[in-house]
Amino acid sequence: MNFDFILVGLMQIVGFFVQGTTGFGCTVIAAPVTNGILGTAIGVPYGTIITLPFLYYLGIKGRKDVSWKDLAKIVALCAPGILIGNKLFTSISPQTAKIGIGGMIIVIATMNIHKHIIKPLVIKQKEEDEAEDTTVKKVFRYGCLILGGVVHGAFTIGGPLITVYTLEAVKDKKKFRNTMTWLWCILNVWNAFAQYNNVPVGNRAYLTSALLIGLPMAGIGFFFGMRFLEKINRVQFLRIVYAVLMLIGVNMFKSNVPWTPELIKMSSIGLTVVGLGYIYTVVKNKKANEQLHGA
Repeated sequence: MNFDFILVGLMQIVGFFVQGTTGFGCTVIAAPVTNGILGTAIGVPYGTIITLPFLYYLGIKGRKDVSWKDLAKIVALCAPGILIGNKLFTSISPQTAKIGIGGMIIVIATMNIHKHIIKPLVIKQKEEDEAEDTTVKKVFRYGCLILGGVVHGAFTIGGPLITVYTLEAVKDKKKFRNTMTWLWCILNVWNAFAQYNNVPVGNRAYLTSALLIGLPMAGIGFFFGMRFLEKINRVQFLRIVYAVLMLIGVNMFKSNVPWTPELIKMSSIGLTVVGLGYIYTVVKNKKANEQLHGA
């Protein structure tokens, strides 16, 4: 048995645990290991094809808990973007796109981790009621959705951007996961056929062997992810989703920036200053909140 296939399969357990819980993330989380060991030419179709049995199992199983209206809207708004993305594939550097998307996802995840994790758990401030949905917020969400279609069409990594829209449109955790699952059922079938056809005939047996070893391991992660979802509430679910988005964003950004010693030094100084400023603000707000409530 090829030991590389086992290593790639073990990574699928982690990725598919997240997929079974949140409805997204397995491909992006496992990509560094999958593509690093198998190579991009095999790793990309591997990451797409291995998702299909689990997506259709979960999609059919949860078909009664799908927000079909929102799914139709997502597909309709993503479809033109996917066609544009296919055209842009050869003209935009994947590295540049990943740096931009990674940075955007980090900003979105940071804002929501502060709101859903730091405020209630560290500052001990009760979570605020849902703020009024303004035109600016709607434009931002739809913008992420359309851009997500373009990015998915070009590089198959538009999921985090599409998630920004879906989290607000579909509040129920099961409906969110099942709606995202059906979206991938639709989008990934096309990608799987296109990517498999691009694999040289001589390498297809290699791909098939890797899949046969990876599928049972992915199934283990997927099963426990589904069980885990049953044990958490919406607040915990949102915290996990934003933590996953942060990991994806940081990994995507860090892995693609052309680091130099000078850039590392400047980034370290900048992060230290921003981090210390943030910690000071959190501690200050925590004390003010404790004084307000007589703690």
